[in-house]
Amino acid sequence: MSKNRHAERTVVVTGAASGIGRGIARRFGDEGAKVVVADIQKRPKQGARYDSDVTTSTDIVITEETPGEATYIETDVADADSVAAMVETAVETYGGIDVLVNNAGIQIVGDTQSTSVQEWQRSIDIDLSGAFYCAKFAVPHLVARQGQIINIGSVRGFEGGGGPPYASAKGGVVNMTRDLAIELGEDGVRVNCINPGYIETPLQDINTDEDVAKAEEHTLLPRFGKPSDIGDAAVFLASDEAAFITGANLAVDGGWLAHSGL
Repeated sequence: MSKNRHAERTVVVTGAASGIGRGIARRFGDEGAKVVVADIQKRPKQGARYDSDVTTSTDIVITEETPGEATYIETDVADADSVAAMVETAVETYGGIDVLVNNAGIQIVGDTQSTSVQEWQRSIDIDLSGAFYCAKFAVPHLVARQGQIINIGSVRGFEGGGGPPYASAKGGVVNMTRDLAIELGEDGVRVNCINPGYIETPLQDINTDEDVAKAEEHTLLPRFGKPSDIGDAAVFLASDEAAFITGANLAVDGGWLAHSGL
């Protein structure tokens, strides 16, 4: 298997400054891709548990430490105009788009009574509408190259939990993946979804020690996931080795969903 499966390909990764998105972008860089780091901020987030010492921006890491190259484009995925401008800039910079990874997301913890209307809307805008906006504006370019879309869902999109906004949005991403696969199959564009379990990123700062202990119980393997685990799945799904895979929802969760029978 070539280590440069994605050489000369242009890959857009949203939410790529930190966490899972950073891990995905880095793996595509490892395989020689031209990576668009699309995020609302360039500076990586630092967490109390994970990535507390991360300071170098993703585009610099890819350019200096991998065979690939990268460009940062400031992008607010909740703003359709911002997404359209990002796609236009990516195409102007690299000539087209081969892979879109819809990763940008937030998680608001709370139940129906503690979650405000504004928090609900913000979560849906970023976690669900953002993926739609990116697909909408990138699809013409993906069709031109028979490219791929990889959405990042969550185990919560299958079994619930994590708060109504997050579970609802990720459930929507799961089913949008299927719908886009149906729509775009005849154009040769493949659409798949990766559904992470507990991954060691700054996003986990929302969890208490009790939450982490429960996550350990749900994870069958003797460790939590790392962003590179999601990156490995993404570079596979975007590769020629996955040429007959579309409309799939791949759990990269250490066995989390085995408890649910899903």
